[in-house]
This record gives sequence, C-alpha cells and structure tokens, in this order.
Amino acid sequence: MATRQIMRRKVAARPADNRTGDLFAVTPAVPLAVPPIAPLPRTASVHRQLWLAVQLTALPLVAAAGDSRPCGVVAGEGGTRALVACNEAALRAGLSAGLALNAARARVPDLQIHERDLLLEQRHLARLARWALGFTPLVSIEAPDALLLEVQGSLRLLGGLDVLLQRVAVELQAQGHAALLGVAPAPRAALWLARAGGQPPVESQANLAGALAQLPLMATRWPARTLEDCTRLGVATLGELRRLPREGLARRFSPQLLDELDEAYGRRATPRRRYVAPERFEQRLELPAELGSTTALLPYCGRLLEALAQYLRERDRATATLTLMLLHRDARPACVRLGRALPTASAVEWQELLRERLGRTTLAAPVRALLLRSGPAVPASGTSGMLDGCGSGAAHAEAEAFALLDRLRARLGEQAISGVCLVAEHRPESAYRSLRPVPQPARASSVVPLLPATPRPLWLLALPEPLAERDGRPRHSGELRLESGPERIESGWWEGPEVQRDYYVARTSRGARLWIYRVRAGADARHWFLHGVFG
Repeated sequence: MATRQIMRRKVAARPADNRTGDLFAVTPAVPLAVPPIAPLPRTASVHRQLWLAVQLTALPLVAAAGDSRPCGVVAGEGGTRALVACNEAALRAGLSAGLALNAARARVPDLQIHERDLLLEQRHLARLARWALGFTPLVSIEAPDALLLEVQGSLRLLGGLDVLLQRVAVELQAQGHAALLGVAPAPRAALWLARAGGQPPVESQANLAGALAQLPLMATRWPARTLEDCTRLGVATLGELRRLPREGLARRFSPQLLDELDEAYGRRATPRRRYVAPERFEQRLELPAELGSTTALLPYCGRLLEALAQYLRERDRATATLTLMLLHRDARPACVRLGRALPTASAVEWQELLRERLGRTTLAAPVRALLLRSGPAVPASGTSGMLDGCGSGAAHAEAEAFALLDRLRARLGEQAISGVCLVAEHRPESAYRSLRPVPQPARASSVVPLLPATPRPLWLLALPEPLAERDGRPRHSGELRLESGPERIESGWWEGPEVQRDYYVARTSRGARLWIYRVRAGADARHWFLHGVFG
C-alpha cells in the first residue's frame, strides 16, 4: 500500500511537457496575448451547395427606361454628382460610370440625364427575384444589384449547369438586363466571381481557393479606405491578402473582412435571407410619355398581363379578379376592375376583357403610369379535352358560356348580368336573390331541392297589385274563377310587418292563370292582390 502511494507521488511530480523525465528541462516561454480571432468552422452542408450569382451591371439604367440616345443615370449631390450607369450610345461617345456630371456634359452636350431611383431599382430586383424562382426555390436578394440562386438541386431537372447558364443569360437579355454570372460552392465566392467578370464556373470546393486567388480586391466592394490600406501593403489580389498572417489582418482590419474571407472560402456558413414571393401579383409600369387614349394603353397593359401570367404559371395558380389603376399627374387615379367566373392565368383572356372595359372608359386626364394588382391566387384547375365522338364536351360548353358572360359583363357593366338562386323562405318575394353567376362544383350525387308542393308562377310582380272586388270576390278584366287553394303563408315577423296571406290559383275569362292572395290581418285584411302570372 505504501509502495503505490510513493509511485503516485512520483508520477504527479513529473512535468507534463517533459517526456524524458528531466526535472531540469527548460519550460517554454508563454506567448504574448493576441486579440481573439473568430474560429474557422467547416460545415459540410455548405460544400454540397452550388450558388449562381447574377450581378446586374445596368440596373439603374433599366429602371430609368432610357432610349437609344446617349443617356446616363446620375447620383450624388452638388459637385459630387457623377454617372452611375450609361447606355451603349453614351459609352460609344466616350462616357463611363464614375465620370463627373460636368465632364460628361462637356463631352456630350445633348446627354439625357436621369436621376437614380433606388426604390424603383429595388422593385426591378424583386421582380427578377420572382423570375428566378422558376429555377430554384432558394433565391436571395443581394442589395443593391445582385441575386444569389442555390441551384445544386435543380441541375438535373434543368439539364445541367451549361444549359442553366445559357437559359439564364437569354432570359435576362430578353428582359432588357445585362448581367455577369458567377458559380461557386459558397454564395459570397460566386458573387465575387461574378463581379470580376469572365470567370469560369467553380463547381468543386477543391478548386475554389485557386479560382479566388486571382481575383482583384475590387470585386469584394470593400470600403475605399480598406482597399487603400491593402494597396499600401502591396496587396492587389485575394490570394496575396490570404497569404498575410491572420493575426496581423485581425489587428489592422475590421472583423467583417475576415468573416467575408472565411465565407468566400467556404470556412464559414452565413445564412441567406430567402426571398418569399408575395401572395398576390402587383407591378407598376411607368409609361415613356403621358397617353390620353385608352387604345394607346393596350400594348402596355399587355406587358403587365404577360408578367402576371408568368407569375401565375410559375406557381401553378390562377386568379378570378384584377384591378388596373390608371395613374395621372394631377388627377385621382382611375380604377378598372375586372372579374371572371372561372379563374385563369391566360394573358390573352384577360386582354380581351380589358379591351372591352377600356373601350367604354373615359380618361379624366392623360395617364403617366399603370399599376396592376391581382386578386387572390387559387390553385389552377386542369381541364380535360374531349376526343371527337367520345362525348358532348359539357365542361367545354360550360367554360364557353361563362366566357360569354364575362365579355358581356365587361362590355355592359357588372350589374347587367346576374343569376338567380333559391332561398329557404316561404314568402315568395324573399324566396330568391340575384347573384353573380359562378360555376358550381360537381356533386357526387344529385340533390333535388325541396320545392313547395303547390304550384308557383314563373313571373312575380315587383309589387303586388290590388284587385278590384265585387261582393268580396276578386276581378281582373272580368270575374276570376278560383281553381285551387288556399295555401296559407305566415312569415316575416322577425324583420318587419308579418305576412299573413292565403294564396289561390285563379283563371281569367280569357284563360290566363294568375296567382293571387287574400290578406288575413292588418290594414288590408280581406283585400285581394295579384302577385304572379303563370306561363
């Protein structure tokens, strides 16, 4: 027992860093304390992603809607006003982004100037984000002029990376946008590759460091003071910056620089805010000039309807209502509301209704902009075709009937077309109500509504008409002969004067059948009234 205790004391007295057991070994000096540096966690989930960055190079110009003449978008105040974007004509004239406004006017005296509208640019960016949802459900807006798309899960569906890049470039060009594309396993790396321009896609994490090493620091868009400090250090590329000691970078620069470097090289996972498309479509279109004719508005309305159709098709949705706002300079906006019995996502069908409605609309003032809003988006219902000779095509005929009703309503007004439905009420004048015709879902079993056992006329008078009487018997172009009755109806005590009537079917001397009643109580007690006419 004593021997074990002596051995334990010897083992405890041995220095932990002296593997030879030398009690006279020199203890290493304690290093100086340095500021804490963020750890470099590696998350395997980041490496399984593939990000596509879309860097829009002319977003301010597209938002300003410039034409073919030399024009530019300016920002800043006072003497610092400078060009932020130029069209092709201005570039050919020797202008470029960053040029002072005074210098630009000196070179091109007839240069068209547009003030930068950041709010309008963000609307365009959000519109492009909705378009990008057609490629992947994970889209992130990188303000102020870029989009990030996670496309790893969409490559097989879309035919591979090359096909995807070509399709994105073609569709962006069709929308009037110029863009640079970058592909990398990390979102910030893809964004920096896109800003550098002309960089090949990087699909593997193993090739990411080599691809980023050649990028100029300007692609990071770090503050000007940070870039100037890097230049004084003799650093021009990301590779040269990464070779510097990390402790020195932590002392000299802000922690955000190291965080962005770690994110770009895949060592730090930073969640991206997912763009969620609004539940309803809303888009504004600025007109190139004020228009005073509804006919001239139709082509621009068609552009909005095409955007609406694209929005609905991407979500497999349809809508039954639209609202078009006609915006004027010095007058209140005019509101044009359209509705359909059957929801649709077809721009052509909405265009037909809009043409009918605008044809009977008088403009209070010239229109400077259009704003289109959709109603609630509902799941699109597929329609089945009918082979020739295999059926009557009742569903197709019903759709055509409702399309006709929609056109009539657009031409004549909402109140001109209505339907009729039954109401569970004994009073004849309250047993029905008018409503907008809507398609009814097919029922598994036909249910016959409960109808009164006694006959009802097809036509009811808006107000019962008093009848002449002789010796207490009703007359109408002669004496009336009662054929059936009475049918007693007593109702309505909860919402007004109570109805107490005895109804009869009567026939005139000419053979017409009438529906008449006799009041049982009240001021008109014992008096006869005509209420309906049988067909």
